[in-house]
Amino acid sequence: MSTDYSVWAFRYARSSMPRDFFGGTPVFSNQGKVGNPMAYSAILGGPTGQTPRPIVIDTGIRDAVSLTGKKYKCIEMPKTVLRKVGLKPEEVETVILTHLHFDHAGNMDAYPNATFHVQRREYEGWLRAFDEFKEMGTERSAWPMSSMEMKDFENFERLKSAGRVKLLDGDAEIAPGVTCRLAADTHTFGSQWVEVQTASGPYVLAGDAVYWYSNIERMWPPGYIQGNTWNIMATYLHLKKFLKGQINRIVPGHDPEIFTRHPTWMSGKNPVAELHVAKAVGSRRPPGGTPATG
Repeated sequence: MSTDYSVWAFRYARSSMPRDFFGGTPVFSNQGKVGNPMAYSAILGGPTGQTPRPIVIDTGIRDAVSLTGKKYKCIEMPKTVLRKVGLKPEEVETVILTHLHFDHAGNMDAYPNATFHVQRREYEGWLRAFDEFKEMGTERSAWPMSSMEMKDFENFERLKSAGRVKLLDGDAEIAPGVTCRLAADTHTFGSQWVEVQTASGPYVLAGDAVYWYSNIERMWPPGYIQGNTWNIMATYLHLKKFLKGQINRIVPGHDPEIFTRHPTWMSGKNPVAELHVAKAVGSRRPPGGTPATG
């Protein structure tokens, strides 16, 4: 069965962060800050000849501040973001959470009809961490909680109790041509990246398994992860082999170059990158759309 999906990446907010946070130390140390994108993705398509269906990968933040304590700029909510490519949150039935950090697993309430797919290893890993480090509290000033928002995790628990969460046990095809790939103990306990098969070959929606293109191009991990650096390096090797060196087929978690390496336009406060256009879907770039440089 052949499948094809249009692939978009959205910047939904912007923050200023040290370059070595993403690019790694010491290669990006003492090089100031970067206006990094907070990003997530959507795909639309499916088997040839069938009605295209949307899938959203990660859900962004609602009102959290960055790890440095600063407020994000240019925040846009899912309704606004998805409208840029003609989608509505209420028509999304499948959402993939690459991991449960606050900037990837907020705003779940924006998708009233969706089932959320996350790795069981990710969910149970955080449960263990909450118990083991409970004496440190739940404030994000403590390293174990530095990328977690308890209100988002509690919302996840409510959705799970309502039967709207599917815990995955490793690699799993969740729709024709769309496969979640476990990257255990890399960025987090059970991070996953998403393989999307298109008419021109596979794309990888990496979440934070890859922060920047330079991580995988230079084989240099970032300065901040909550997992195992050697495992994340092994993931880089695997992705390079899987994509036969076509690194631009990756959507990294926070790279400004997403919006310079791919056809991009400005819409509202933030840019949209269109990595692949499925024939049955067509381009969603508006005529005369304003180019964006990220």
